[in-house]
Amino acid sequence: MSLIQRRAVLGLPLAALCAGEVQAQATPTKKKRIFIVSSYHREYIWSQSTQKGVNAAMRKFGYLDNDAQADALVKNDTVESSRAVIGKAWMDTKRRDSGPEMASATARIMGEIRAFKPDVVLLGDDNAARFIGGQLLDSTTPVVFWGINGLPLKYGLVDSMDTPGRNVTGVWQQGYHRESLDLLKRLVPKAKTFAILACDSESARPNAKMIEQLAQRGALPLKLVDKVMTNSLEEFKSRALELSRKVDAFFVLNHDTLRDAKGNHVDMLEVGRWYLNNIRIPEASHEDQFVFEGMLLTANDSGYNQGYLAMEMAQGILDKGLSPARMAVRTPERGPYLVNRNRAKSLGIPLEDAMYLIDEVVDKSLALTP
Repeated sequence: MSLIQRRAVLGLPLAALCAGEVQAQATPTKKKRIFIVSSYHREYIWSQSTQKGVNAAMRKFGYLDNDAQADALVKNDTVESSRAVIGKAWMDTKRRDSGPEMASATARIMGEIRAFKPDVVLLGDDNAARFIGGQLLDSTTPVVFWGINGLPLKYGLVDSMDTPGRNVTGVWQQGYHRESLDLLKRLVPKAKTFAILACDSESARPNAKMIEQLAQRGALPLKLVDKVMTNSLEEFKSRALELSRKVDAFFVLNHDTLRDAKGNHVDMLEVGRWYLNNIRIPEASHEDQFVFEGMLLTANDSGYNQGYLAMEMAQGILDKGLSPARMAVRTPERGPYLVNRNRAKSLGIPLEDAMYLIDEVVDKSLALTP
């Protein structure tokens, strides 16, 4: 006996039954609400790379229906698809990095999060993890971070890497510093010494520490001679010129929180333009954004892979009901070995016989583009 026949025997109106079935079929599935916070600003190359990774994962798992919606999210910081409502906010801490400015950004974004009522929050990079993650810790909102430099334990967001224990998990940057220097050594066999050149930022400090630890263990192919970490543009320039006459190479880390003599923030590409026009020794870096800028090479700690893996973990929370407390903190596989052809040519480094070492050649130098 069918359901309709049983309802008829019980004396229930067929019309009411049909209306109930139609109503049940028409009830839409509740859309997932995803909120993304970036530590930086829309124009920052790394942020563009991580967003591409997030968007690719959202397309794969059906939170975005098409590429047009992905483009709308990039442009407008908000989009609604058939399965999700997605919002994004920017902390802008590369350009506005004082204590009061970061406190203001944190308060503003926490207000947006409370109004949005997300099912999951994704936090891009250290400052978002540190400040927004700290506000959301032990709340009922699941949180997934990406792009933390150094172990995430430093912010107190997880109890351990294997068992986070709370409502926060995510993706960290292991850093492929040794691999980057290995590639430099193979392209420039005569290089024996190097110095670290960086700004003094939340992102640069852990990377410099990891390089120093590798050097102390004798795990690097070049000898570490010196380190420059400053937020003064003039000091950065003078020390870079001085050291370029004493070492064979640089490891260039972040240079995006430098300020001029008047205290004004100087854009990373402006710093890169000066560097590429004035420094005549090769350099390694740790992320593809610096090779796109015009630096020589990297064993890429990929921003795309960071964003993709974070969204993949968020999908496990949203669709599979996984708990962040039991989701181990992860790091993605290394991205490709990248070499900038323009920089190699300007330094007189031939690539023809070294292509077997290189995964991708980059032909653009954003810092030198008019």
